[in-house]
Amino acid sequence: MVAYIRRLSKPFSWYWLSGFLSDFGDGIRLAAFPLLAAQLTRSPTAVAAVTAVQQLPWLLMGAGIGVIVDRSDSRLLMVIVDSARAVIVSGVAVAIFAHHAGLGLIYLAAFITGTGSALRGTAAIICVPRLVEPADLEWANARVVTGQIVGNELAGPAAGGWLFGLAAVLPFAINTGTLGIGVLLLLTLPSVFQPVSQKPAGQDQVSPLVAIGRDLREGVRWLWRHSEMRNVTIASAVVCAMDAAWFAVLVLYVIQILHQRASAYGLLLVVGALGGIAIGAAGARVLRRLGSWPTLLTAGLAMAFSQAGLGLTGNVVVAAVMLFTSSGAFALFNITAVTMRQRQVPAGMLGRVSGLYLTVSRSAEVVGAMAGGALASSAGIRAPMLFGAIPIAAVMILFSWQHWSRRDPTSV
Repeated sequence: MVAYIRRLSKPFSWYWLSGFLSDFGDGIRLAAFPLLAAQLTRSPTAVAAVTAVQQLPWLLMGAGIGVIVDRSDSRLLMVIVDSARAVIVSGVAVAIFAHHAGLGLIYLAAFITGTGSALRGTAAIICVPRLVEPADLEWANARVVTGQIVGNELAGPAAGGWLFGLAAVLPFAINTGTLGIGVLLLLTLPSVFQPVSQKPAGQDQVSPLVAIGRDLREGVRWLWRHSEMRNVTIASAVVCAMDAAWFAVLVLYVIQILHQRASAYGLLLVVGALGGIAIGAAGARVLRRLGSWPTLLTAGLAMAFSQAGLGLTGNVVVAAVMLFTSSGAFALFNITAVTMRQRQVPAGMLGRVSGLYLTVSRSAEVVGAMAGGALASSAGIRAPMLFGAIPIAAVMILFSWQHWSRRDPTSV
């Protein structure tokens, strides 16, 4: 990790820290919002809806988010988004302190902050190529993915749960502070985030809705006609759906198959996150050495292997190794996929294509989680793990073979 940190610029380091604070705050809220809702209602559906509402923006307007990003100064957009989220989260903190926090406020705050996270996450993909040299994209993306795993999956949720145990207001107060610091860090960055226009003069003399629809159609056409990016997007959908299918029933797997207490579930999640962090440190070297499609194939087969391993084992140690491997492979897939988009998608269309990619992936997660629960109910807890390994391996082998079959055999 030291090798690639030394290669990256100081502006990127400030940008990375700002992004990490945002991800850390997302992790805090991911834990704190359901805990707050659980104080107000005993309905499992009402509590689960808090988490679902935070993902709802992707389903409602994820593709359009990319249009907004392509038309905006990315730094200004992130400053506005994080400032708005800080105001909303501080409002929740005040409401809790005044004993006026209700479910309606929680759902509204979760939806708005989830929308902000979607906007910021899409804008972040555009920002990285503006701050590092093209040759350093692998290193930069590996560091970003590592920060996301630590913030969203490890430190953030752990801190959110611990802070909520001390006082319900603390997670939201701390999150307000992290967002404020992140905004200040963004303001130190150079002005290299202006939108890239690819349209002739006078083409935008139409209504905003017409312009947004036109831009979105352009993004969809480009993604569909670019076979490599289209295949990576489809592969991501399959991977995300199959991964969400077994993850949705993981807590039941831990209790019923591994015969562990519920507390072991949290420890296994930590082990999985550590796998992602480990690959974050080495993923750039793997991608540089193997190339894009061999790395995607390696990551996909590793995910399929580990998923099948979970379905076949009842041993907690083996399961921990499989979770470590699965998280690491998922991180490697994401590092490779985002680097490919940044290198192959035109700069003026990167937001739209990334928005479409993320919308497809997030929607697949929702469908996969629902299907995993249904499959586990009808065929047993192991079924989502065993079934999901097959589509992942098949799609990665198929698309890798298509890629290599299209290459010029005389090229080096």
